[in-house]
Amino acid sequence: MKFFFAPLLVLSLVCVWGSGSKVRSDDAPVSREEFEKLRGELEALRRGEPSAMAQQGPASEGDLPGGGSPVLGVGSGPGGSLYDKPFLRQAGGIQTHVGGYFDVEFMDRESRDHDFRLHRLVPFFVADLHERVRFATEIEIEDGSTVEVEFAALDLLLFEALNFRGGVILDPLGRFNLYHDSPYYDLVDRPLVNQLVIPTTLREPGAGIFGVIPTGTLDLDVKYEAYLTSGFKGLSDDPAADPAITRSAGLREARAHEPAFGTRHFGDNNNGFAGVGRVSFSPLLASELGVSAHHGTYDESGENDLTIAAVDALFTIPQFEIGDLPVGPMEILGEGAYAAIERNTFARSEGVPDDFWGYYTQVNYHFLPEYFLPRGTRVTTALFPESIFTLVGQWNQVNLDGDRRYRWTVGLNFRPVESTVIKLDYQFNRGVARASETADLDAFLVSLASYF
Repeated sequence: MKFFFAPLLVLSLVCVWGSGSKVRSDDAPVSREEFEKLRGELEALRRGEPSAMAQQGPASEGDLPGGGSPVLGVGSGPGGSLYDKPFLRQAGGIQTHVGGYFDVEFMDRESRDHDFRLHRLVPFFVADLHERVRFATEIEIEDGSTVEVEFAALDLLLFEALNFRGGVILDPLGRFNLYHDSPYYDLVDRPLVNQLVIPTTLREPGAGIFGVIPTGTLDLDVKYEAYLTSGFKGLSDDPAADPAITRSAGLREARAHEPAFGTRHFGDNNNGFAGVGRVSFSPLLASELGVSAHHGTYDESGENDLTIAAVDALFTIPQFEIGDLPVGPMEILGEGAYAAIERNTFARSEGVPDDFWGYYTQVNYHFLPEYFLPRGTRVTTALFPESIFTLVGQWNQVNLDGDRRYRWTVGLNFRPVESTVIKLDYQFNRGVARASETADLDAFLVSLASYF
């Protein structure tokens, strides 16, 4: 087939080239430069690459009959072309980066059937449209079928202290919501406070600013993010509709990306903006303290406020030695949040619960097994020189208007490389007061997660 199409391609190239050139006499020879250019176009087509003509973009009106584009073989004439896209017209092309992550889990919960789960497959794309314009998006595919926009935002990079972002925003409410990727996190399940009080992943359509505030010292970084967003949607004006804010699910079903009360996924249920922002301080390398808040109305009438305040901390202890034994490094981290839920008479009658709060604390201890073996013995480093084990302990507590839940989690994970992790966790769960019976079920979890 390629022998059949080659003469047609050459003929098409000659016709297109000739139509944009001055008329030549029948006996005028083709120059060496013109011949090499034509041959290069043909080779590019054979390799499946855009031709030089395509990369130059549409010709000016009059270059072809009817003002059409000179892209070879496709879309000539009014209406443009399949290849008439900015990333083909721009010199050198837009730099687009493709990556993502995935996680597969095995879950064995007490008195329940065990199960394998393809929990997440999240491809992401980052495009450098200009040295000061960048677009980034993640598309989450959950359980192999449910597809959602994780975020999709355009950044205008103005100054270090002031930049603009608009689109579907990943809310800077607590640190975990910003750094929740499965390969990054050291346990399988997310903390309870980040499932129920700050319902991760929390994203909303909106716009705002972000940047790094100059402090005049290299020892302190101060970063901020602040956005106007659509807000939560937790209560309908229809008395027959149940509220989306409940004791069992917390704020999870009231997120903006849920279709609630006749709204589209990313729509709003009232005519009011919400605001969200975070300020973080990094006094030491790999350590951070953050404070954040989210405020807006959650009901269709716009009469009841929902305010979430959060604080988070990460402190890293570098590796040190006790005698000849290396210790660490270690991380101590945690996050707490309080959700103040305003309730008028109608909200109370519909069963909107009172305030929520919760927190978690966690310790990560990194080590290699040869630390505990005779000197000179190597186990993992022969195959994976950068491998590391992490022993994790985490304590959780949440209170959803009397629905109180506690969780101890102990975990061990292995990273053959930094971007790939195998996790083994055991959860000790307990629910009291208004908590359901399922809150008492312990669980054994295994996960394989990796960036790609």
